[in-house]
Amino acid sequence: MFRCRYTWFIVILGGALIIGCGVNEKNETLKAGFARVNITPPVGTPMTGFGSRDFDPAGCRDVHDDLYVRALWLEQGERKALVMGFDLLFFSRDEADRFKGAVGRRLDIAPGDILLNTSHTHTGPKVGTWFYTPPDPFYLNFLEQAIVKAALSARDNARPASLASGNGRSDVPMSRRRKRPDGFVDFAPNPQGPVCDALPVCLLSDAENNPICLLFSISCHPSTVKGVERSYWISADFPGTAMGMIDDYLGAQVSLFLQGAGGDSKASVIGRDSEEWRAGTWDDVDAAGAMAADEVIGIIEGGLDTVKPDLRSCCIEMQWRLEEPRNRAGYAEIAANPQAHSESMPEVMRMWAREQIALLDRGYELPSSVTVTAHGISLGENVRMIGIEGELVAELGNLIIDHYIGGVTFPLGYTDGAQMYLPTTAMLGEGGYEVESYWEYRQPSPLAGGHEKILSEALAKMGEMGVR
Repeated sequence: MFRCRYTWFIVILGGALIIGCGVNEKNETLKAGFARVNITPPVGTPMTGFGSRDFDPAGCRDVHDDLYVRALWLEQGERKALVMGFDLLFFSRDEADRFKGAVGRRLDIAPGDILLNTSHTHTGPKVGTWFYTPPDPFYLNFLEQAIVKAALSARDNARPASLASGNGRSDVPMSRRRKRPDGFVDFAPNPQGPVCDALPVCLLSDAENNPICLLFSISCHPSTVKGVERSYWISADFPGTAMGMIDDYLGAQVSLFLQGAGGDSKASVIGRDSEEWRAGTWDDVDAAGAMAADEVIGIIEGGLDTVKPDLRSCCIEMQWRLEEPRNRAGYAEIAANPQAHSESMPEVMRMWAREQIALLDRGYELPSSVTVTAHGISLGENVRMIGIEGELVAELGNLIIDHYIGGVTFPLGYTDGAQMYLPTTAMLGEGGYEVESYWEYRQPSPLAGGHEKILSEALAKMGEMGVR
């Protein structure tokens, strides 16, 4: 049960579990604190993000640039919220629950008031359950300690804060879904394809006008660098470069990148004037990061709008319907001949099929839907974050933005975990990796569609709960 110092309620809406808190209507001062803690793994730690590389028992070979967890503590009266950004791929739900529990015990804050967002760098240590590669328990213990340390430090640094925000557009993302004449899609650059190019920015400053934290979000996969040698190096990819440049501009280490609806986009610097994605270099990473930083700085220098703080948060668990699972014989056929279903990683598909068989043989019913959390945090009047527990594609990010009239919206994927890719209903008939990768996330079948309505209903309900 999510706890609240005022009231709590649970509502079932169209299969969605709604968990929310009543809020204090007094006009208390907003306090904010920021902290950054290093989470770079030791050389040799298993990696995640590039399939076959991740099965290499040698793990990472070197560190190109350090990884961090960044924490923003927010407090207004007795209302609290904690926003944490990670230079990591994504968490599984059990890991997100573990880390929220560790923080909640120390800071007396409810899980629904803790938002965890991962940048989705593909050159980081193994976390999550994707692709059947196990995480390193030593690293998870180290990570938990760093998360608690960052959260405590951010809270202890909290001081009265003012809030300002602005909107812009980013040229960093490029669609990676290129439609063929037959209506299906290839994993290839598509400069004309839809992207979520929104670039929301929010700056919190203290009474002396010193920056406390600069929040920004770009919707784009940080999978820029590739190659046998480069992909084995630990790196935050372009978000790390961007944050470093923004910190230099602001004169303090205060920037916090949040990954948006970047599930079906890659950095444009490796897709321009090409039929295929280039294997990016460190120069490409720096170029994408510099592009992002210049865009953010341009928004700041263009002038931000003062925002009246009004801290609120809520969580909704939505049920996104899956297609009917196969029967036991269907999974057995895949287990016997996985090459017919996966050319790149047949042995991993075999693991997946055998897992479904084991569940059925033990008497379990395979799920008919996947639970997807929507997490809303309102920072002030018309400034809100909407985080979704999955690899959210651009058009669903744009759906979130279009739901609101005016203000600044942070549409976020990779929040509080990642259940699977979350494509649009239209994409289901087009195929492509975003549709066909459900088994890599250990789901028994693909999405069945119609989830745009569920998402819209969740946004409307969050508005009734104060996140507008």
